[in-house]
Amino acid sequence: MNRMILVALFSILSLLPIDATLAQQRVDSTETVDLYAHTDYTMGVKGGRILSTAPPYGESRSALLDREINFTLYPTLTRDIKLEGSVNYRIHLRSPVKRTVNLNVSLYEIGTETEIKQVSSALIALPVEDKINKYVLGIPISHTFQNESTILFSIEPDPDIQSLTLYWDGEKTATSVSLPIPLEETFNIFDLEILDSKDIPLKGANVTILVDNRRIWTGRSNSIGEIRALVPKSGDTVYEFIVIWKSIIANRTLYHTSENLDIQIRCTVYSLELLVRDLLGFPVEEAKVVLLRNDSIVDQGNTTIEGRISFLQLPGSQYKVQISRELLILFVPISVSNDFDIQLSSDASREIVLRIVKPWMINSVLLILIILTSSLLALNLFRKRKKGFREYDFEYFYKMVGGDISSSSSVMISGLPGSGKTVILAHFLIKSLRSGKPCIFIVNLDFPSNLREYLKGFEPDLEKYEKSSKLIFIDGYSASGGKESSEKHQISSMGDLTGLGVQLSSCLEELGQDTDVFLDSLTPLFTMLRDEYIANFIHSVGAKTKGVNGRFFYTTGSAVGRKGLNAIEALCDSVIELSSTDEAGEYQRKLRIKKMRRKHFERWIDFRVDGDKGIMFRTRNSRKSKL
Repeated sequence: MNRMILVALFSILSLLPIDATLAQQRVDSTETVDLYAHTDYTMGVKGGRILSTAPPYGESRSALLDREINFTLYPTLTRDIKLEGSVNYRIHLRSPVKRTVNLNVSLYEIGTETEIKQVSSALIALPVEDKINKYVLGIPISHTFQNESTILFSIEPDPDIQSLTLYWDGEKTATSVSLPIPLEETFNIFDLEILDSKDIPLKGANVTILVDNRRIWTGRSNSIGEIRALVPKSGDTVYEFIVIWKSIIANRTLYHTSENLDIQIRCTVYSLELLVRDLLGFPVEEAKVVLLRNDSIVDQGNTTIEGRISFLQLPGSQYKVQISRELLILFVPISVSNDFDIQLSSDASREIVLRIVKPWMINSVLLILIILTSSLLALNLFRKRKKGFREYDFEYFYKMVGGDISSSSSVMISGLPGSGKTVILAHFLIKSLRSGKPCIFIVNLDFPSNLREYLKGFEPDLEKYEKSSKLIFIDGYSASGGKESSEKHQISSMGDLTGLGVQLSSCLEELGQDTDVFLDSLTPLFTMLRDEYIANFIHSVGAKTKGVNGRFFYTTGSAVGRKGLNAIEALCDSVIELSSTDEAGEYQRKLRIKKMRRKHFERWIDFRVDGDKGIMFRTRNSRKSKL
């Protein structure tokens, strides 16, 4: 009966506005301790999902909540802790559709013999929608956790829940558990201030605390270099504080204490001052300077009008400095660069000479280029006239296949790198959009922002299709490229075919009938997954697309083995094959329709890629070439 009352109570509470602080229902007056959900594989906890007193790491994490998700307190408790009052949960959820979901939110104690005891639990009904919302839930608790046990936070959905996502570890998505714990009796409080030798704060420094070489806590300093660490009391203990700054240890400090600490930790960092001049000794402004360590970018920026740039708070290490300057001479872009290595072990300054070519040399080179270009153009025109070539835009393709590509079909575009696969895929996309078909583009080779700029070369008003819900991008690249995606639909990696399938189903449901799907490219998947997995994925996406009377266009490259290529080629309805060769210094591209449902033109057709018009087909001016 009590359980039924509790379920009814939380069903009513879930109808409150989103972000309503249900913790106001608490009956205890004890101070609380927040345990934040993190993903940290270095702690040795299975799955890397832990609870810790450390604030959010700043990198938002997420997972589909289609099964139970657990977070385990690390390290374990060092004394008995009596809880009396209420435990408050803060969870962040998003659903692609507006609905109400049922969740079982629980707290468990895991004993020293791995015995599991449920401490607090409630079934709740929450309204979710297509944006990330925070839910604050208060559940009564009366329990004493034993010494050396640990705490497990569990969120379990109903078995039929799909496409519900849980978020944690971000500053705005800090999923956490608040417990009524007597703070001073249970934790040592370490208030730390991370500074450089000039007393300037180090913002975002990683601070790790070890006991007996065992990591017990980690966190990051805030915007003024401060951080508070709560670690379980364990008597007179030697704590080792390690500050990692820009991936390098900047300080290691030992403290022997059983009390709270309020300390400043000063780190060894340096500054690097650069002055960039040209061959005549004048300062070079707006030169791009990139600082790297182990081929990873540490910092970057542009020189001032005085040719200066400063990099501050750098840990001692070996660095590579890359300096480049783009010049526009008579509308001809010229890039000049200079690289050097530096071992930074103290504050340093360097004067760099950038080898900018003198104007008369540039003019001489330009004159030679103009003469050569004119000669090549004249020669090319002569060859065209001699051979009787004619050029046609991409509409010529539809004459080759006797009309538009059939609905409810899949189309594979294969070829070597640089053969024109992406250009042809762009033509098909713009054709679909202008014909009124909704489109989904799965981005796998570049950031979506770069792809949009590229597609605007074909359709300047691309933005209107997105605003009118005719074009959706699924971002499968940003996470692997080290950037947080701004797209509504995204996955953590293109290797996550399950996540991609969920996002694609959501998009197809949103856009409806006659939706075309585009993927550029399959090639990276073959470096991560087995051929049969990819073939199953192609079959699944093709079936979903055909289910809405749409078409599935995708590209694949030369890195795919013959076995894999044959497997996916057998699944598609049409195959467009491209080739590219370098003949006598002239780049030659060709296209043929290898497979098509209807009667089509089968021989190889020459084409070139025009910067403004895209694909331009070239045929001999003869009766035999007419379609």
